Amino acid sequence: MLKRIVSQEEAHQLTEVLRELEATTSVNSILMYVGADVNLDVATLQEQLRQMKTTVIGAVFPEVIIDGQRFSDKSIILGLREEMASVTILDFDEVAIEDKITTAFDVPEIENASIFIFIDALVRGKSQLLDTLYNLYGSLPNYLGGGAGSLAFRPFPCIISNAGVTHGSAVVALMPKPITLGIAHGWKPISEPMKVTEAEGNQVISLNWQPAMSTYQKIVEEHAGKAFDFGDFFNATKSYPFGIQKLNDEMIVRDPFQTENERIFLLDDIEEGSFVQILYGDLESLIAGAGQARQAATDSGNLGGGTLIIDCISRVLFMGDHFERELLALDPEANAFGALTLGEIANNGDSYLDVYNKTAVVGLLEQ
Repeated sequence: MLKRIVSQEEAHQLTEVLRELEATTSVNSILMYVGADVNLDVATLQEQLRQMKTTVIGAVFPEVIIDGQRFSDKSIILGLREEMASVTILDFDEVAIEDKITTAFDVPEIENASIFIFIDALVRGKSQLLDTLYNLYGSLPNYLGGGAGSLAFRPFPCIISNAGVTHGSAVVALMPKPITLGIAHGWKPISEPMKVTEAEGNQVISLNWQPAMSTYQKIVEEHAGKAFDFGDFFNATKSYPFGIQKLNDEMIVRDPFQTENERIFLLDDIEEGSFVQILYGDLESLIAGAGQARQAATDSGNLGGGTLIIDCISRVLFMGDHFERELLALDPEANAFGALTLGEIANNGDSYLDVYNKTAVVGLLEQ
């Protein structure tokens, strides 16, 4: 693997780095992680990407991870030996997705493959994409990826592929090598399970037939022993996400980020009729969760080809300066690369494919 790091001051050199890697005989595909504060020359990058024969996948994320540190103003570009097939998704109709993926991917040994998924965090079609992939390939490959964009939560071109730099889109790539994954979060339930009795997309309208926001507020204020100013909603709720219980699976976390008219808006969709609990975490429990993710990946076999981290940007906002401890737990050797995302996509072969929030994922690549 070849690694190139490009600073904000050198952002104009991204196209030169892509040309250099494509000309390198040992590089057969390219993986890019770009910080949200990098001033991309989108038009020039578009032209270069569309000319390239080598598969390129990547995205713009709130922050990137480079050698045990996080940056919003740097990019990391990785030249991989493995040749990947990729497809850019612009239409999130399930039939259209299935047609594009089955046309692009030749998967005779899917159990030894890995699938990367980078998706615009503001897209409403995440579930259609993930459901289609799971219906096609099940849990045989390992899936890894995340939601792209910035903390401004405004649409902009953030998905990078051979189709260019696009928004409202996703890129999916098949790599014919395994990635060993560990997934954990460190959040614990503080409420009894509640039925989502009314929901629309990512909006929780009622819980146990009661208005969602009133129900949520009562539980978190009783647990905290104090009243919250929910006018600053994100700050007030950062310690109290929702958890969706799945059979034989670790609880999937959903991040609340806005409330309006008694509705609670989550970063990703939630199904009406599902059961949720309100979770709580503190600094020590989250760092312990990060360590569990690292240990789970290592226990499955350290393949020695590099460490990839996908972690949630809201964990950074929660921990502040203490996030360095989380990075150390995830990456003791301080040589990992990856992204701090708006939703984490992962599946380690024994669960349904879904989007996580507030979760840490460690991937170990094969040598």
